[in-house]
Amino acid sequence: MDRRSLLKKLVLTPFVLPSITAFAQDRSGLPPHHGENGFINTDPDFTEAEFTDMAPWILKKLPASFSSAEKVEIPYEYNDGTLIGENRSHTVTWIGHSTALIQMEGKTFLTDPVWSSRVGPFRWAGTARISEPGLEIEKLPPIDFILISHNHYDHLDESSIEEIVDRNPNVKFFVPLRVRDWFEERGIRNVEELDWWEGASFNGLKIICTPAQHFSGRWLNDRNQTLWCSWTVLGKKRLYFGGDSGYCSHFKNIGAKFGPFDLTMIPIGAYAPEKLMKPVHMGPDDAVQTFLDLRGKKMLAIHWGAYVMTDEPMDEPPKRLAHAVAQKQFSKDDIWVLKIGETKEW
Repeated sequence: MDRRSLLKKLVLTPFVLPSITAFAQDRSGLPPHHGENGFINTDPDFTEAEFTDMAPWILKKLPASFSSAEKVEIPYEYNDGTLIGENRSHTVTWIGHSTALIQMEGKTFLTDPVWSSRVGPFRWAGTARISEPGLEIEKLPPIDFILISHNHYDHLDESSIEEIVDRNPNVKFFVPLRVRDWFEERGIRNVEELDWWEGASFNGLKIICTPAQHFSGRWLNDRNQTLWCSWTVLGKKRLYFGGDSGYCSHFKNIGAKFGPFDLTMIPIGAYAPEKLMKPVHMGPDDAVQTFLDLRGKKMLAIHWGAYVMTDEPMDEPPKRLAHAVAQKQFSKDDIWVLKIGETKEW
């Protein structure tokens, strides 16, 4: 394979290449998000960015896949795991990006665990990390289960998954449709696969796969062949994990069905250029509206400060979030921008 072909595979695949694989199944009776050639977004206002707009932007970003990123001072708090080890009934620790460690009613779980210094189809090339994880992977407490929102490299990281499984051989994974195959190919069998609005139980908690507006793919031939989602976890308290999504009507439906939520984890980064990113990534203004739609009591801002994904300055999302919060006249105590590594009770 020549260098040009390799670069196309490396960079274009996660964003723009159309699927060349179709579902081999009868679609009669399937939900609307099950399309003829993969999964689709169903919000009536959804319009995907055009390839002719997206391709030049991706090619411009290409050199960064082979170089280290300039470090940015993202607020950081050293965490040695002691506070987490006390196993309080409801805590959240932001490890960075969409990775959080949550304690909820005696259970400990992770969201989209990613510790790698670079994410992409090869460990030696891809999107670089600009801030250290908030807790060393070796200092994690025992993990009961893990929520995976979709199969993009910055949310489903092979090396992190393998190390966590080595340390927690009985850990259970909850994943959206068709992601289980990825785990089984690596010998990981304790995986439950769910469609939107389907639920499962785990030791007294109800875990529900809820919709999101995004896309999926890790290589040339698998765009949108696996589902993307958000997650709702119900116990004595209620938690929502947004994964990665553009703003859409799904959030009002989720809030009406399962809210109010005690804690909502909502993405605020990867929004520039807006013309390209808005359909599948939300910025701070959309995140605040999502918080309202979900009927949230507390919001933790995620999906920023770790990987150089898009064009906005890495420290900009929380500044824009503060402005959006002020406009809505929310209490700052209800909108959390944690330091990487910070643990907070909810």
